[in-house]
Amino acid sequence: MMNMNMDKKSLMKIITQASFALDDTRLFLDTHPNCQEAILYYNKMQETRKAAWKEYTRRFGPLTFYEVSNEDYWEWNKGPMPWEGGNC
Repeated sequence: MMNMNMDKKSLMKIITQASFALDDTRLFLDTHPNCQEAILYYNKMQETRKAAWKEYTRRFGPLTFYEVSNEDYWEWNKGPMPWEGGNC
């Protein structure tokens, strides 16, 4: 479970780090498909990323347009985005 007191920047850091770990572990598993330790680590990182993503979007809004509902259609990208100098 994610810490409810985490700020936007901290949640984004968890998402970014978990995403990197997933990509790196997937590459390792491509050549070591039976490594149980790597599989367990991959699953743990997947859960971590999913929980951080869910908490981020619940508190701060969608990270991609795939998560936009009809209620806030195209409102998700108002203001400067984090890569444009907006709040992270």
